[in-house]
Amino acid sequence: MEQDSFLRFEDTFRRLASALAVPLPDSCLPQFYEYLCALKTWNQAINLTSLADEDEIIAKHFIDSLAGIKVIDKYGERYVLDIGAGAGFPGLPLKLILPDLALELLEPNEKKGSFLRYVVGSLGLRRVTVVSAKLEPYASRVNRPLFDYIVVRALKVDKDGQSLASLLKPSGKVILYRAEPVPRDFAFSGLALAQEVEYELPSNYGHRVLSIFSRASSETNVPRGTAESTNSVLGG
Repeated sequence: MEQDSFLRFEDTFRRLASALAVPLPDSCLPQFYEYLCALKTWNQAINLTSLADEDEIIAKHFIDSLAGIKVIDKYGERYVLDIGAGAGFPGLPLKLILPDLALELLEPNEKKGSFLRYVVGSLGLRRVTVVSAKLEPYASRVNRPLFDYIVVRALKVDKDGQSLASLLKPSGKVILYRAEPVPRDFAFSGLALAQEVEYELPSNYGHRVLSIFSRASSETNVPRGTAESTNSVLGG
């Protein structure tokens, strides 16, 4: 029965992920399946996701997280910070598909942090750190690391631009996973909108946007209308 369940998962995952136009390494599929099983088990005790349907979890959590590979360099050293990591989205799916990433998962909730540590340990992931802290005190730490990418998916950070900018390398980027483009009057102190990538989740699971910010060169942010915009359909 377990093998049948995995084969169904593999078929669904490959079908939905084919929309990304990026091949899934065979080695990552058992890891994604183990991750899904852990998520469903732990979700009975702590609130990790409101979704119960397996296909919906795959599309709205795994596939949506993997959309970030469209804007993350696939080669070289890349240090990624996932803020408000929750159940690990988008950081852990990105790590599974890009195993050379160095990943830090910032999650202040201790129970969710315990889940993240369990998944990292059970999957044998290296160069992954779970930090139980909120953004502001974390960004204020002495000798804090700097990151190539900061990813944010399920946390409102509109007023945290300066903290985010302080954690970026000079050429670093902040990637916000959103349901719609940022409004024209959106102000993100210390950061400037560089690009937005719009896409559709497969099987009509919804419209999504990656809003990519870089460190601002002055106190005035680039107006939204000057950013590069890319429309992409990720399957259907």
